[in-house]
Amino acid sequence: MDDSFAVFWGSLWSLFIIGLIVFFIWRRTKSGAPLKDGYRRFTLSKEDSVSQSLLLLSVLFLGATLLALNRDLGDPISWRAIFLVTSAAGLASAYYFKAVYLLTYGLIGAVSWWGIQAERWITGKGMRGGTLLAGLAWLALISLVLGHLHGEKPKFKRFSLIYLGLGLFFITGLLFFLSTRAGLEALEELTRGNPILRSWEVLLSLLLFGASLTGLTLYAGSKKIVSRFEAWAVILLALLFGLVAFLPQQRLFLRSGFSTGRELSGSGILWALLFNLVIFLELIGVIFSGYWRKEEWVINLGALLLFLLITVKYFDWFFTFLDKGIAFIGAGILLFVVGWLMEKGRRYMISNVKAGP
Repeated sequence: MDDSFAVFWGSLWSLFIIGLIVFFIWRRTKSGAPLKDGYRRFTLSKEDSVSQSLLLLSVLFLGATLLALNRDLGDPISWRAIFLVTSAAGLASAYYFKAVYLLTYGLIGAVSWWGIQAERWITGKGMRGGTLLAGLAWLALISLVLGHLHGEKPKFKRFSLIYLGLGLFFITGLLFFLSTRAGLEALEELTRGNPILRSWEVLLSLLLFGASLTGLTLYAGSKKIVSRFEAWAVILLALLFGLVAFLPQQRLFLRSGFSTGRELSGSGILWALLFNLVIFLELIGVIFSGYWRKEEWVINLGALLLFLLITVKYFDWFFTFLDKGIAFIGAGILLFVVGWLMEKGRRYMISNVKAGP
């Protein structure tokens, strides 16, 4: 219990500190934003920031109290159940008080709880880890759709940035990881084990996530809250990660064991090409989504992530095959050309957004 307690609170305080850092950076960059763009801020004033911090601390202290009481009583319930209770309390309080800090904690806590619990279900029955990956990906896609839905309601408009940010960064990070050699090695391991039907808890969770994602996407599409392009992107990504959950055991490398010198098999090359293509199209889609919605920050974020992706992929693909001097010279030329083209495209889109219809 002591180790779990330490991990639990270490994770909470890490998230809290990271959130504060992000908040101050965000606030500094938006310090001169007009009032109509106030929804882009985590807090509306110093008083709001203090009150949200106190609310967050109250939920954290609630968790500490429940953990201490549970330990004194001999641990009759799991610390994971207490984690779920505090996450649910954070979410409920977030909507009641319109507190962004509590929403961030509640969402991360609830998703983390399901991930920890699902990992126990999967490990206990020797199931494929791909089911856990699919569940987390579907939750991230649900977060994206909920972000757009919240953006339509003025009183919850600030919440939309949290939903969109968490969903976008998780999906992008996951696709980027799977497009690398390390990600393919992990995918190979995740396809080993018993099928999803061995655990009714995981199967029920995925059915619930899938139904929720389908219903929310269809509703948002019917109300024109998301474009047809965005709806199809969500559906295709959901199908891709759903496929990972049901994949039979894959052999993506020609030799067994972990080694950076292993060669990809035919199926490994196919999956590598697929994930690299998907993440490239996903970031292009983010840029065009920002253009369609006339959101400059989405265009800038998509352009930055795409530039970072191209930079990393250059060194990942070509650096080991070329002379180091040629590699660095080539990298400089490539990054200059790509940066120039992306900056022209970004400025063109932003100028059209400012010009209006």
